[in-house]
Amino acid sequence: MDAKTQKYDRQLRLWGAGGQEALESAHILLVNATAVGCEILKNLVLPGIGQYTVVDQGIVTLNDIGSNFFLDQDSLGKSRAQEACALLGELNEDVRGHWITKDILSLLDESPNYLSSFTLVIATAVTRQAAEKIAGLCWQASQDGGKQISFVWVKTVGLIGAARIAVPEHLVVETHPDNEKLADLRIDSPFPELATYAKSFDFNTQDSMEFGHIPYVAILLKYMEEWKAEHDGKIPQNYAEKNKLKANIRSGMRTVDDENFDEAFDSALRACNPTVVPNDIKELFQDPKCEALTTQSSHFWIIARAVRDFVEDKEKSAGYLPLSGTIPDMKAQTDSYVTLQNIYKTKAKQDVQEVLNRVRSLLEKLGLTSDTIAVQEVEIFCKFSAFLKVIRYRSIADEYQNPKTKEIASWLEDDFSSPAFPQYVLLRASDSFYDDHGRYPGEGENWQEDVDQLHANVNTLLQSWGIAEDAVSKDLTHEICRYGIGSIHNIASFMGGVVSQEIIKLITHQYIPMNNTFIFDGARSVSNVFAV
Repeated sequence: MDAKTQKYDRQLRLWGAGGQEALESAHILLVNATAVGCEILKNLVLPGIGQYTVVDQGIVTLNDIGSNFFLDQDSLGKSRAQEACALLGELNEDVRGHWITKDILSLLDESPNYLSSFTLVIATAVTRQAAEKIAGLCWQASQDGGKQISFVWVKTVGLIGAARIAVPEHLVVETHPDNEKLADLRIDSPFPELATYAKSFDFNTQDSMEFGHIPYVAILLKYMEEWKAEHDGKIPQNYAEKNKLKANIRSGMRTVDDENFDEAFDSALRACNPTVVPNDIKELFQDPKCEALTTQSSHFWIIARAVRDFVEDKEKSAGYLPLSGTIPDMKAQTDSYVTLQNIYKTKAKQDVQEVLNRVRSLLEKLGLTSDTIAVQEVEIFCKFSAFLKVIRYRSIADEYQNPKTKEIASWLEDDFSSPAFPQYVLLRASDSFYDDHGRYPGEGENWQEDVDQLHANVNTLLQSWGIAEDAVSKDLTHEICRYGIGSIHNIASFMGGVVSQEIIKLITHQYIPMNNTFIFDGARSVSNVFAV
């Protein structure tokens, strides 16, 4: 094991070499070296992002030192960007850090294309207008056919934390379903090699040792085929029939110690689910981006189209998605298990080759070289083809201009399922307060004087959504005014962990990130995700 693999061994088990390569190729921009901003970067520097840049025109104050572990007493009066960058850089010598002592809006005015060199932008302690501008530039760059630049806006106010992701389209192949879901056993519709394997076991003549080690897949195939022979080729259709199949399996046991039959019994209900293309994958196949490929189409959509074409060729696919090639552990003799494993793997490789042929044909039609998409990329896509995920986020501009009033009303009414949503309203009202006064509520000398004005902003916002004024308690308005703009380190640390986890999902395109706003109410220890 080389030094690098040893260093990152634990995380490689989570997202593999491909995910690590994506991290090491990433360049992250942090706008403002706040406590939460530094906590997020800490959790990205440690696993080895390629590089980061901190843009912050601020000077370190005593308040900064009190809430930010990446600033110390020696930092007082110095550039906040430079000091944070230096201390974060000590965490991982493989990561390159940069800093710029400028206001982000001034920087963008000087260089409108400045954001194009970044993979992802994190904005903290910025006004709504600044967030909208930065998010809009990231959004536009992503839509112009260039690389996707994800935008993440993070706020912490006292015991409240919020994070918002905005990117036009996020594509996930390696969603990492659990192994039980990933295993595509085809018990209801075995391919010829699998059916032949199941018939190789003579349940009547094997001795106790051999009988007790028949793989449960073979047991399920035997009893399913017997069922289908007696029911016009149909698998069990209802609960009673499924229980009858389970009873048939149980009756085949010789002794109570036949664990393989227990495994078959436990897996019988799942085996009765017909093998089909999931509805969300069917919808993906009908997506305009899958229909109309161009030279600008991402690899995801080109392979998706190839898989769709494969599924439609029933002579090759029987109308099914490519086989994943994964099987679960089970009680079996080693040779029987390895043989079964190889049968599934061989079929999976055959399906991959069929899809690969179609990928290369599509690339040729687009005028692209056949090696534009690597074989390994097609293999991974086929393995997870039943679990693909496309997330299309709303832009922040759309959130403000076209609010989801029906959903907002529902979230405010349902205090049980969405207890954190009032804090979203308060944060939005605080932005309106800033627009009116040039400061945030509680930032002045007497925070009590801001309560009525902020609550007026809350009610104005609620009215614009067609919601009654009493939907948000004035007690909550009182709380956020008392917080002022104070940043509490444990909230910053918690939010840093949550947001960095989502950022890693965005960078690696593995696992499914939240859509689209996370709200944490630390006073009540509740959190929710809302697609606002």
